[in-house]
Amino acid sequence: MTVDDAITTTLGTENFAAYEQNVYEKYQEIAEHEITARLNSILSNVVFLKILKRWSTQCACRFLEYREITVRLKSGRRWKIRSPVFLRAKPKRKRGRVSIRHKGALRHLGLELLGIIKRISPALIEICVSMAVLCPSFEVAANALRGFGIAINEHLLQNITIRFAGLAKNTRMECNGDAVWQKPGIKILVCVDGGRIRERCPKRGKRKKGQKRQGYSTDWFEPRLLTISQFDQDGKKIKSVSPILDGSCGSLDDFFELLKHYLLSINLDEASEVVFCADGGKGIWPRTEKLIRELRLDNAKQILDYTHAKQNIGIVKKTVSDALKLSEKHCLKLSCQIRELLWNGNINGIIDLVRDKLSGKRKALKAALKKLNEYFGDHTRFQYKTFRDNGLPTGSGTVESAIRRVINLRIKGAGIFWKREHAENILFLRALILTGKLKTACRKCLRIVRNMFDNNILDALPLPA
Repeated sequence: MTVDDAITTTLGTENFAAYEQNVYEKYQEIAEHEITARLNSILSNVVFLKILKRWSTQCACRFLEYREITVRLKSGRRWKIRSPVFLRAKPKRKRGRVSIRHKGALRHLGLELLGIIKRISPALIEICVSMAVLCPSFEVAANALRGFGIAINEHLLQNITIRFAGLAKNTRMECNGDAVWQKPGIKILVCVDGGRIRERCPKRGKRKKGQKRQGYSTDWFEPRLLTISQFDQDGKKIKSVSPILDGSCGSLDDFFELLKHYLLSINLDEASEVVFCADGGKGIWPRTEKLIRELRLDNAKQILDYTHAKQNIGIVKKTVSDALKLSEKHCLKLSCQIRELLWNGNINGIIDLVRDKLSGKRKALKAALKKLNEYFGDHTRFQYKTFRDNGLPTGSGTVESAIRRVINLRIKGAGIFWKREHAENILFLRALILTGKLKTACRKCLRIVRNMFDNNILDALPLPA
């Protein structure tokens, strides 16, 4: 007897992989039979129907009938259930206009209450959203899901993702509200930065004759990310604590308002250290100072990222070396001298050195001093040696890494253009997945409608004891 024959005799299949798959499919089918039966029982319950009818009055709907429909559970299979259907009221006709087509007239309020979106169960939604956000495109995600036996086209996948993102964004604070942020004595590092992606904006005006589409422009815009993490006594990130990661595609003021809400959800009063770290981007530090005043964080530290400081001081060094036509050896010596002054936070020493070197080069001196005054104006943000000695971080590497993982690897790319609201949805969901909080978001979303029922409807119903 060969090895293959022995395996076939023992397992009933020619290899272990096929046996494993068959066993999973067998018990998954049994589980989904039970889930379908329970779902039918809930939807046919008289009390549950009363609740839905009461809720339908607030949604401008009325009960129509029970209909047999199909839903998809975690395996991706379709299962038949009987669901109560509600008819949405028609929108009022505006004078002088043709009546609007009544789209989305039918609603399955029972499924909505249970968290079933687009007739897809919460467990399958979690899988679909994860794949849609982690894959480079919705098309690739749909193909990957087919490999797992889940047949969903890219348009349905996109609709599910957008619909789920709209619900999840209502609970963004709760999703990141871990108990670890309420402990006393924590050391908090807040970093902000921006990326670059292309926005899809329809062109204005009348479409030209013979032109099939109006066309669109693809200007660059800057989505912004924030990371809130904890660090230890050596200024190193505590990897066991999942950071808060989120972002916005709106204005800079909207972004800082989002940051403010996150900081208000943290126990800042008993935090031992609060550090704000970012690059020298325009508008960041004035708003950071305003935020510190509003939150009354008098002891908060402001640190300009050391890597960005080195890059910008390199521009000053190049201005000096080009003006004096220094050799490679003297350029290296000047660079070491300037970087040592920068590490010690001696910005005035750099200014004096530049003045001394460029005493006879008026144009180059003006350019170098302009750069020093604009970027290195507040000397307190450049005391890197003091920061390191006190166990504080000197860089914003956490948000720099987040820009690459959240934006550059999914949203930014050749030939990829986004509407702002869609880009923000993907940004938010990808941040949840990369910080391991998508499952929490799924559970929180189910409570949105449930809370409305509990507070406004269930109390008013004469439910049996």
